[in-house]
Amino acid sequence: MRRARETQEMRRILYVVATRAREELHLFARPEYKTENDGSYTLCDPRDSLLATAWPAVETEIRRRFDDWVQAPQGSEVGAIAAAGTDNVIVMPSPARPAVLRRLPNDYQAPETEKTGAPSAEDIAGLGGSQLYQRHEGGAASRALGSAVHALFEEFARLRANSDWPEAHDALCNTQPRLIAQLRRVGMEQREAADVAAQAMDIAIRASHDPIAQWILSPHPEAASEVRWAGVIAGALREVRVDRVFRAGTGPAFGGEDCWWIVDYKTAHESSADPAALAKLRALFAPQLEFYAQVLRNLRGRDVSIRAGVYYPRMSAFDWWEL
Repeated sequence: MRRARETQEMRRILYVVATRAREELHLFARPEYKTENDGSYTLCDPRDSLLATAWPAVETEIRRRFDDWVQAPQGSEVGAIAAAGTDNVIVMPSPARPAVLRRLPNDYQAPETEKTGAPSAEDIAGLGGSQLYQRHEGGAASRALGSAVHALFEEFARLRANSDWPEAHDALCNTQPRLIAQLRRVGMEQREAADVAAQAMDIAIRASHDPIAQWILSPHPEAASEVRWAGVIAGALREVRVDRVFRAGTGPAFGGEDCWWIVDYKTAHESSADPAALAKLRALFAPQLEFYAQVLRNLRGRDVSIRAGVYYPRMSAFDWWEL
């Protein structure tokens, strides 16, 4: 019974290892053989090894290669078989997948489809679709900082669903090791990941003391963070992500839930929050948020009232307008 369990465990190990391959799987093995009294060679069946587990799949080809080697003129070195280069490589073809072809009738006409979901290129032509803002493409550290702040805001909103602000602060600070690990997974060095995580945590904590940020991240009807929508932008289907969407009043911190709010966070900007600077930034980001609003209206109805907002956590500024 013990040997049977070990055999099954060996088969399981081979299965786990082999199924990790995505495109190619390379198996290296050295089949054993013995020399008979008459000087001939006999291939031995493998035992207690991974090769023995794979033997049903590779035995036929390996025996054919071994027979070819035995019949070929031998040099002084028995190990010549191991030095045979490409002649010693067995390539097992992938199983063929039959193609299924179906012919449409000669009089077939595609049915007309109703316009749904994402707006067409014509819909967003008036939005300056080709001029839609592209997300910040700065250095790796800058992009990582923005992603980290977004992740912390998303976690803040999740924590606030069941906790007050002091409890949410404490719980968020405990996530810093996890944030560092996430940054390390994208290739950042340990010290740099720790620095970026510390900066992101500082930005998130400072922003959480801003009444507007508290309002954005607090629970609201139908609130969601990092929502993915798909739509046609400049004639191409692209996926977009809305940082925060919820229902609330007609203005920031107003009572009610008559309006949909679409809020984007922009962490790459830290200049002063003077009206002239915010006006220039609004001109840059407005087409992006107007496109989001069109997608939202396709989902919720053409008559819904929508407010767009851009929150700049590094300067505690919130610019919003009606769409």
